[in-house]
Order: sequence, then structure tokens, then C-alpha cells
Amino acid sequence: MLKLLSLIAIFVFLVVGVLIGLLNPILVEVDYYFARLQLPLSIVISLSFALGLLLAGLVSMMQITRLHWRLNRLNKQTKAQASEILELKKNLHTLESKAEQAHSLTALNVVKSTQ
Repeated sequence: MLKLLSLIAIFVFLVVGVLIGLLNPILVEVDYYFARLQLPLSIVISLSFALGLLLAGLVSMMQITRLHWRLNRLNKQTKAQASEILELKKNLHTLESKAEQAHSLTALNVVKSTQ
């Protein structure tokens, strides 16, 4: 489904690009610091759009990468904390068992001493 939507989006952008090219055949002078270029307006618009997409994609990828690193770090912390919780539960169970044994021994000693 995602591939189909991507293909449809690409087709729509191509059609829009061709329409812009047909509607804007005027030559435009693009002035750089070191050169001048004359290009059709549609090419200038398309290049500007492509450059904007590229820059937006790069910024998005940097943010996504940073968030993936953070997610991986938090997942590692969660796993470490989960294993620590399990270890603490085992220790608690062991301590409870020892406390019960000590309590039962104390109760036996009290019963023996009263007899």
C-alpha cells in the first residue's frame, strides 16, 4: 500500500512539474556571486524545490538518527533496570525465606523453653 501511495505521489509531482514547465517557458537570469546563468523559470523553480526537499530531508534524517540513538540508549537502560529488578526480587524472596525460617526457629525455641 505504501509503495502504491509513493508511486502516485511521484506521478503527481511529475505531472505538476511538467505543467509548471509548460506554463513558464520564460528565461530567468540567476545571478551568483561568481557567475550568471539564464535558465527557464520552470527549471529554476524545480531546482529550488529539489534543493528544499534535500535540505529538509537532511535535517529530518539528522533528527531521526538522533532519536534512534536516544531510543537505543533508553532501551539498554530499560533492560538493565529490568534485570536489576529481577535480581532484587530474587534477593527479597531469599530474605523472606530466611526471615520465615528464623521466625519458625524462634517460635520452636519459645515452645521448648515453656515446656
